[in-house]
Amino acid sequence: MARWSAVALVAAGCGVSVGGGGDTTDAPGPRPIDASIDSPIPIDARACTGGDQSMIGPDGSCFLLFAAPKTFADAKAACEANSSHLAILTTAPVDTFAEQFVGTLDTWIGLDDQLLENTFVWVDGTPLGFTNWHAGEPNDSGGEDCAVIAGARIDKQWDDRPCVPRADGVGGLYASLCQF
Repeated sequence: MARWSAVALVAAGCGVSVGGGGDTTDAPGPRPIDASIDSPIPIDARACTGGDQSMIGPDGSCFLLFAAPKTFADAKAACEANSSHLAILTTAPVDTFAEQFVGTLDTWIGLDDQLLENTFVWVDGTPLGFTNWHAGEPNDSGGEDCAVIAGARIDKQWDDRPCVPRADGVGGLYASLCQF
């Protein structure tokens, strides 16, 4: 009996009447409870649009590709201006999707070791778990602290690059992959 009392108490707290007679509406049949929970599209969902290209990834998030070359900081700001963040690729399926989506463009993702050398973290502060570094990477050659999908390579994968162009003009300007 105590178990049924607990169920009744929890159900009553959710606005459900237990034991019949509690529904005072005139509508026939069962009263809908929290119908929005069963809605196929969340109330605050937004369309996956923006950038030069956009596509839904295998995890259900939206990816936006901006082809214009930018520094890492400018790429991060451009994503934020689109209510998104630089891409966070924490699983093989999402990474494979992202690599195919960017095509042959070397493209910023949301991974850097600017705060502590050789400790890469995602732009949301998440520590690095899954990785897909190209052989020999990351190597910090010439102050490389920000990560790209090396789209120009046949096997793609990740590479650390300078976050801004070096004094000799090398690196630092790439396409951007945003996600929300």
